[in-house]
Amino acid sequence: MMTQEEMLLLLDEMLHSHGPIGDEREIDKVLLREFSASGAKTWQDGMSNIYAHIPGDGPRVLVIVHKDELGLIVSDVAEDGVLRVKPLGGPRPWKYGEGPIDVIADDGSIIQSILSFGSTHTRSGSVGEFRAGTRTPDWDDVTLFTGQSRDALLEQGVHIGSRAIVAHERKSLMRLPGGHVAGFGLDDRVCMVSLIDALRQSVQEPTGLDLYFAASSAEETGYLGAIRVGQVVQPEIIVALDISPLSPDTPTEFDARPVIWYTEAAGAYSTKADCDTLMRLGHELGMGAQGIVFSWLASDAGGMQKIGLGARTMAFGPAILNSHGFEITKAGAIGNVTRLLVAYLRQL
Repeated sequence: MMTQEEMLLLLDEMLHSHGPIGDEREIDKVLLREFSASGAKTWQDGMSNIYAHIPGDGPRVLVIVHKDELGLIVSDVAEDGVLRVKPLGGPRPWKYGEGPIDVIADDGSIIQSILSFGSTHTRSGSVGEFRAGTRTPDWDDVTLFTGQSRDALLEQGVHIGSRAIVAHERKSLMRLPGGHVAGFGLDDRVCMVSLIDALRQSVQEPTGLDLYFAASSAEETGYLGAIRVGQVVQPEIIVALDISPLSPDTPTEFDARPVIWYTEAAGAYSTKADCDTLMRLGHELGMGAQGIVFSWLASDAGGMQKIGLGARTMAFGPAILNSHGFEITKAGAIGNVTRLLVAYLRQL
C-alpha cells in the first residue's frame, strides 16, 4: 500500500504529463511504467487504452479510470504564427486565463505559446462585450501567440490538428493547509493514483477475481476508449473511478470521504445494491462515504452501461472543487478511494 507522500509524488508527476484527447503520449509513458512494474500482464491497444490483467476464477471485473484530459486542437495557423484553437472535451477559456499553453509537435516536443484575449483598454469587439457583461469568452475569442512564423511552425511539426494544453510550468501539484492539494488536471489523474495502488495490492494479494485494470482514452469526448475496453474485456462488473465535483445543486460535502454515484447524466445509473455496499464498506472502514445523485456528470461506467457493456456498473471518487480548471481535493481522499476499492473487490 502506498503512503500518502508516495501518492502525492506520483500525482505530481502525472499532472506534469500531458494527455490532451488524441495525443496522450506523455501520460501513457507513466502509466505503462506503473502498470508493468506491478507485475501484471500489461498491454496497450490501437486506441491507446492501457490494460493490466490479473487472472482468477471469480467474476470478470473491470476497474477503469480515464487518462485523457481537457485540451485544445489547432484549427488554423496564420501566416504570422498565431494559432486559432477549438476545445477538446469542453474546457472554458476563462478557466485557463491568459498564460502559457504548450503546443505538442508531431515528434512530441513542446512549442510554447501564450493564450491571449487582447487588451482590455477598449469598448469595442469581443473584449468590449466582456466588459459590458453581455457574454462570456468563447474559444473563438482566443488566440495562441507563438512568436514564430507559419513556415517555422510547420517545419517543427505544428499544424492544423495539433493538440495544445496548459503548459507544464502551470501544472505542478500545489499543497495547501488543511490537507488540501490542487492543480490543473486532477481529473482524472487523482484517480489514476488510487487505481495504481489498488493494482499493486491486487497483484501482491490476489482477489481471486478475473480482474482487469484499464486507463481509457477519450473519455471527455464520449467514453470512446472505454467502449473499446468494454468490447475487449467483456466484464460482468465495471467500477469507474472519477472525480466528484461539488456544485450548488448537490448536497456533497467537501471532505475526504469517497463519493458514491447513485445516478449519472442521461439516464445512466449505478447498480443500487453495489452502491449500498460501497456506502456500508466506507463506514465499516471508519472513513465514511457519501452518496450523490448526479444529473449532469457521467463516467466511463455509465457510458458503457448505456450500450449494454457490463451487467453491473458503478462509479465513485474523491470530492473536488473547481472542475475543468485548477481543481482542489483532500489529499487523504486518494488513499480512501483506494481502500474502498480494494475492500469492495475483496468482498465480491
